[in-house]
Amino acid sequence: MSFSTLIGLFMGVTIVLVAMSLGSSILLFVNIPGLLIVAGGTLAATMIRYSMADSIKAVGMSFSVLKVEKEIKDLNELVDMTEDLLRLVRSKGVLAMENYEVDNRFYSDGVRMLVDGYSAELVKSTLLEKNKLMTEQAETSSGVFRAVGDTAPAFGMIGTLVGLVQMLANLSDPSAIGPSMAVALLTTLYGAMIANLFALPMADKIESWAHGEGYRQHLIIEAVDCIAQGHNPSVMRDILAPYLQGTKVKKDGEEV
Repeated sequence: MSFSTLIGLFMGVTIVLVAMSLGSSILLFVNIPGLLIVAGGTLAATMIRYSMADSIKAVGMSFSVLKVEKEIKDLNELVDMTEDLLRLVRSKGVLAMENYEVDNRFYSDGVRMLVDGYSAELVKSTLLEKNKLMTEQAETSSGVFRAVGDTAPAFGMIGTLVGLVQMLANLSDPSAIGPSMAVALLTTLYGAMIANLFALPMADKIESWAHGEGYRQHLIIEAVDCIAQGHNPSVMRDILAPYLQGTKVKKDGEEV
């Protein structure tokens, strides 16, 4: 898991729980009807806005974003590996790459297609399509979590209104005022916590990850194309230099 995400979640949950426990028992903040209103309503509204498949993919992408993968992500390492592959191809041929261990799945797919005899144009178009699909899925997954972040506080307010109605309808019964007021206040708390401690940060996390991964994949696409074209290593470094300087950003295959 990303250390910043782990630290953020731990600090956020810890601070809230400590603040709750300082004045009273944490059990006072547990209200089943309030949880049902917020969690159930948020889930229902999100399922209306997005399909079941999109929601499941969003959960899967959240785990992909958070988990630590043992593969090369540093741009300079990718360029160095490209130089190794170019020198290998120039000395022993394309098939020699079959025995070279490429520690990046996206890069490995490109190398495999070259070894299998795919044309340079087909390899590049295939990798660009994979990059486009990844970006689109990330946008949808981010949208799912943003929908949760938008909806949870709204259902918190709905729960507050439900609690107030119940309280006003039972003013003659003092024993019913407390539970109704708990629903009214705690639903707002639940909605705010779900949105601001989990859903909205996760949406931003996915967007940030997709931007970085997309940038990295475009560098890999150019690197694989350099191998396919048989460029000199120094020419390859000149082509990829803008990526290392952070000046070459692509969207939908076009420079912007």
